[in-house]
Amino acid sequence: MKQKRVVIIGAGRSGRGMLGELYDRDGYKITFADIRDELVDGLRRQGYYTVQMTDLEKGGCEERKIENYDVIHVNREKKQYVDLLARTQLISTALLPKDFDSVIGDLAKEIRRRNEIGIQERQFITLGANYVGLYEYFDSHLRELLSDEDQIYFERYIRLVLSIVNRKNLLPEETEQTEDAFRVIGDNKNVLRVEDSDELRKFKGLPSFFHPEENLGAAMAIKIWTGNLVQCSMAFVGLKNGHTDTYAAAYDKNAARYAYYASVEGYRAVAVEYGLEPRDDRRMVTIFRNPEFSDSLYRIVRDPIRKIGRNDRFIGPALCCMRHGILPYYITKCLAYAFFYKNDEDPESVEMQKLIKRHGIEEAIGKYCGLQTDRTEEKVVYDLIYAAYLDIKKEDPFDG
Repeated sequence: MKQKRVVIIGAGRSGRGMLGELYDRDGYKITFADIRDELVDGLRRQGYYTVQMTDLEKGGCEERKIENYDVIHVNREKKQYVDLLARTQLISTALLPKDFDSVIGDLAKEIRRRNEIGIQERQFITLGANYVGLYEYFDSHLRELLSDEDQIYFERYIRLVLSIVNRKNLLPEETEQTEDAFRVIGDNKNVLRVEDSDELRKFKGLPSFFHPEENLGAAMAIKIWTGNLVQCSMAFVGLKNGHTDTYAAAYDKNAARYAYYASVEGYRAVAVEYGLEPRDDRRMVTIFRNPEFSDSLYRIVRDPIRKIGRNDRFIGPALCCMRHGILPYYITKCLAYAFFYKNDEDPESVEMQKLIKRHGIEEAIGKYCGLQTDRTEEKVVYDLIYAAYLDIKKEDPFDG
């Protein structure tokens, strides 16, 4: 029997810790594709990695050793990589937004290659990233790179499938490190949520862990614009108030309260945008009041520039609020706390603080939040962030 195969684009924490573990458990031979020399060379040299999974409901851990994989370097082995993609029926991605365009370029090349060699079978590409509008971004930008002939092939044989890669995947703390340089620690979510379709259900090689759902775009918005919003809000406020972990921050009255109300604003906007029922879910905060699942606030706010960017977990829901007549008071207040985040070991924090010191908070908001202040609604969001920053800073304009 021919072994099932998959190419996973992105061998980072989510690629290894969720996608890699699930595909391996399901009996797939995996090829990881990545651009990072140390990751590609290290995974090849070591020949295995481990995933530790905590049961979030019952407690306890399971650890699995993943060995049935190959690794390919996206840039150093470009020709082989594109040919591999072209000859693979199933591709899954675990990406950061900064990698979208380069991956789309490679997908355009592999589609062109498939068309050239006459492959006449469906290819399914699951799209995984924390990004609202992920499917639309890939679909529109990919089509722009295809010739008319390749677009016809794309329509006939290529299927982009929105997915939510939603395990919490962490790198071990220093005290938890082992001889395995690529170990991942996370939870035990055992399904990959994918956008439902008749074609996907008819796919004979459908992995057993695929969980088809309708309206996954709404679920993605809920995940990022309410769930991730809560975590980052509580983390930025908690750090400013002297906390370092989610357990302490969840009991900080301001951190918990601001994060909760930010999630209320975010969900109200998402509910209108996607036609969802109202809800009031306080567990989004209280779930962190469990010391067994405490997490580092520094890990949550890592890469702060990306997280306060235009389509991410603050500005995205804030603009969605404005579209539907909801004032994003708490969302913008929590975002303002991001500009007080100081961590000499986080290059993006260092960059932000240097810019604020040299050019002021107005310049920082303009550069990092991507707001177009010639548009009334976006100017309101800008002004709310600026006012919240001044309030948090508590600087006396009459002092001295």
